[in-house]
Amino acid sequence: MRITSTINKVIYILVGEAVVLALNGLLIYNVVPPVVDLIAVLVLNFVYVFIGVRTFRGQGEDVAAPRAWWRATSRPFAGFIIGSVAGVLALISLVGALASRPEQSGTAAVVCVAWALLSAYYLHSSFRLRALDQPE
Repeated sequence: MRITSTINKVIYILVGEAVVLALNGLLIYNVVPPVVDLIAVLVLNFVYVFIGVRTFRGQGEDVAAPRAWWRATSRPFAGFIIGSVAGVLALISLVGALASRPEQSGTAAVVCVAWALLSAYYLHSSFRLRALDQPE
């Protein structure tokens, strides 16, 4: 299954995030210790992003063929936007980690690393896609 229309991509993003928030708010947060909750939410979010990256297809992109492992978007611009937003969120989390007392900074530090990894993935993808567009 491939998601190609913009409206279906938006629906996937909204429903996926709602599912992650609902699972966390209604189930995981109330059942497991905070560290396990943090790990579970990070895993759910990475799985959610991974499925989206593997199933979304842009205009002119081959629907049947799998994407290269490094390719996150169909065009560089989208990856630069997503990667930049993730980078800003990583910086905000870093500031939160540095501003917190040491015993409370762990969550913000882990979230910072997660956003930084997503940012690096999307930016790497966009730089490679832009290099493919350059004439030799």
